Amino acid sequence: MTTATVDNQRNQTVPEDLDLTEPVFYLPNEAFRVGADDLLYLEAGQSIYSESSDSTEASESGDYENLRGLPLLSSTGEAFLFRKMNYLKFLAEKTRLKLTKRRSKSALQELEDLLADADAVRNHIAECNLRLVISIARKFSASASDFDELMSEGNEILLKAINKFDFSRGFRFSTYATHSVQRHFYRYTQRRQKRNTLEHKSSVELLNEIPNGESDEVIDQWVREEQRMTALIGCMADRLDEREHKIVVARFGLSSDGVAKTLRELSSEMGLSKERIRQLQIIAIEKLRDLFDELDPEILSARA
Repeated sequence: MTTATVDNQRNQTVPEDLDLTEPVFYLPNEAFRVGADDLLYLEAGQSIYSESSDSTEASESGDYENLRGLPLLSSTGEAFLFRKMNYLKFLAEKTRLKLTKRRSKSALQELEDLLADADAVRNHIAECNLRLVISIARKFSASASDFDELMSEGNEILLKAINKFDFSRGFRFSTYATHSVQRHFYRYTQRRQKRNTLEHKSSVELLNEIPNGESDEVIDQWVREEQRMTALIGCMADRLDEREHKIVVARFGLSSDGVAKTLRELSSEMGLSKERIRQLQIIAIEKLRDLFDELDPEILSARA
């Protein structure tokens, strides 16, 4: 068997979505160095869940009605789950480092299993705290459509907050998550209100706001901006695949009618889940950021 054949077989054992060059992020803890497996198990007599479970937050929340039966985490249980999640990631990082030196099918499987277990713990923490997002989303939403949009945004922020939360500091996750979600909702709502205000202004209203002596110059500038935007949208069509392009155009109101569609509307129209639409939107935006970086010098010189 040739060296090339051995290398090909090793490469085939690597899952397509597993990047061995990317470190596994975790929050370190002194207990991890001991390497005790009891970090994966809760001490006897202790409970992950709180004895009291407030179910009122889930009422009148549509698709989230089933959260009523989900218990809340106790202080001990919350610390245990965060410690377990980060310990699993710590073990996964150790395994990844071994694989960068010598690959084996069993080690790759171990890495996949550790990452999957860590994700399962993270998702359970998120489920037990989703009522917090629901409660905050209600305060910021004026309609069912607003609520769905905020829940989609809030779920993503909640997962990011879980990854960044340091349980060893001694305070509850709900305090940290509330600040993160509220801050994001406030900024999101401000951006949406500003966008809606601009969309509702007609061209005539905008022209009336321009001093007479500046009208020709401003209109010329608008024409140049329209030309640049047309060029950018043309490049966007080349950079994105058909689904990504359709989602970006619909979500940001770039179609001829200028109407932005919600995740729910696109989900029904495209036959995909709202979560999948959101994922494709994130992928498309990342591609467009790269595109903008490539075109940025040209845009700046055009403005000069």
